[in-house]
Amino acid sequence: MPMFVTRAAAVILSSAAPAAAIALPITTASHDYVLGRFADADNRSADAARYYGAAMKGDPGDPILQRRAFDTALIAGDDRLVTTLARDLETGGKGDAATALVRLADALRRRDWGAVDALKGLPDTGYAAVVAPVVGAWVRLGRGDVDAALALVDPAQFTGVARSYITEHRAMILAAAKRPAEAAPLFVAMVNGEAGGVDRLRIAAASALVAAHKPDEARALLASGAPNSVVSAAAKRLASGQRLDPGATEPRVGAAYLAARIAGDLSRERPVPLAVAFARAATLLAPEVGEMWLIAGDVLTRSGHAEAALTAYTRISPRDDLAAVATRHRGLALAVLGRDDEARAILEVAAAGSQATADDWQRLGDLERKLGRHAAAAADYSRAIALAGADAGWTLYFYRGSASEQAGDWVRGEADLRTALKIVPDEPTVLNYLGYAMLDRGQMLPEATALIARAAALRPDDGFIADSLGWAYFRAGDDTRAVPALEVAARLEPGDATINEHLGDAYWRAGRRLEARFRWRAAANLSPEPPQAALLARKLDFGLDVAVAQGAALPAIPEGTPR
Repeated sequence: MPMFVTRAAAVILSSAAPAAAIALPITTASHDYVLGRFADADNRSADAARYYGAAMKGDPGDPILQRRAFDTALIAGDDRLVTTLARDLETGGKGDAATALVRLADALRRRDWGAVDALKGLPDTGYAAVVAPVVGAWVRLGRGDVDAALALVDPAQFTGVARSYITEHRAMILAAAKRPAEAAPLFVAMVNGEAGGVDRLRIAAASALVAAHKPDEARALLASGAPNSVVSAAAKRLASGQRLDPGATEPRVGAAYLAARIAGDLSRERPVPLAVAFARAATLLAPEVGEMWLIAGDVLTRSGHAEAALTAYTRISPRDDLAAVATRHRGLALAVLGRDDEARAILEVAAAGSQATADDWQRLGDLERKLGRHAAAAADYSRAIALAGADAGWTLYFYRGSASEQAGDWVRGEADLRTALKIVPDEPTVLNYLGYAMLDRGQMLPEATALIARAAALRPDDGFIADSLGWAYFRAGDDTRAVPALEVAARLEPGDATINEHLGDAYWRAGRRLEARFRWRAAANLSPEPPQAALLARKLDFGLDVAVAQGAALPAIPEGTPR
């Protein structure tokens, strides 16, 4: 810890004392560092980066301060500061994959091919298996050696997801090398396959077809996808004889698309810190491309940096075809920040527009569900299902079913949940939710238990599903299996009040009264909602049997719990 930080802390702790008692002055560096920490805690990344940058003037060689400043500058998108700090950290032997990414992006941006070749720091596994050949191919294209570039991105040499990345960049390199007749079939194959929903690739495919003197095929390709504002704008541009976006035409932009896709893939399920580094590498490389800012904003929102995401979305020009999409995503970031009225206003406008899609209505439904307006959410999901038609996936039926169930319409809720289960019979989320909802109503307990047991077998490390299974055994009177299942749940999710309460109930009925009270007290200390807190208080005072005899209901599924 820098020495000036210790002094600053002493000053802050003594701030309640009379002025004459403060012996240690607040230096400029310490003052900026403390302001940076406060800004950091408030998720004001741009302010934090600025304060840390100022503090470093007082102690430029401190590695702890350098690292904190680098991380906040990366989140804030302060390209100049993050590039300088990446170099300083690596020079001091404190570099890692994130600093290596920033240095790589900076070298590509400057077209310093020798620096790109010399850079190290990315692991040799996972995403790096794609980064090395793709970046290497773009560098060779930058040096004018097209054949060497194409040799590095040969799809036949790769499998799985890596092949998808390689095929995409081979197509873009062929297009950039003015070989559209070879690029077009690759683009079209991707669009007709797993990349059918990627607007950028559909438009790039159409651009290659036009360049290959196949305008009719280009028009047909644009018309074949699900209608949305981005593809519709491209179709109008083509009809008026304007140029379509061909995608990457130079190495830095090609590398930016690579970084942006990796960032999205890394943050899709459970965001990882390196996703932000990839997203920021993309904006550093191609700040003029709106998609980079859109993906960066989405990654930042999922990673807990919604304020920084709002700033990222503002970098997309109002004239960009993605402007309307960015506005909708801004609504989601506002919802994450608890600015619900602003979020609803944005999402309602998007859903009411003439170009509204199923995604627009789903986003509005998601917000209504978050706010506990379950009937409204179910109505929004119905609009989404109607627009999606045959393409409506299991998630829409699941969301509508769960919203209807929580709105008190179990008949419609159960029907939708069973529809979702028919589409994905081995999806643990659906199995568990349907089983628990049936269990909560005392319906068809054997079937409910069987559904939850299947979910638990498919996802054994999920504490909420383990809790559902233990609770099913408890409701069936099978204490021998209830206790161990609920103990597993409590071990996996020790901070959940309902799981601790369930385990306490099972302990009580098994005659383990001291352990039961311990679990109920733990649940009471985990900030349960008022009805659950009142029930826990009765159990602690009188025990389970008296609490139930007094008319207290057994605990229901808590609001928002991912069952």
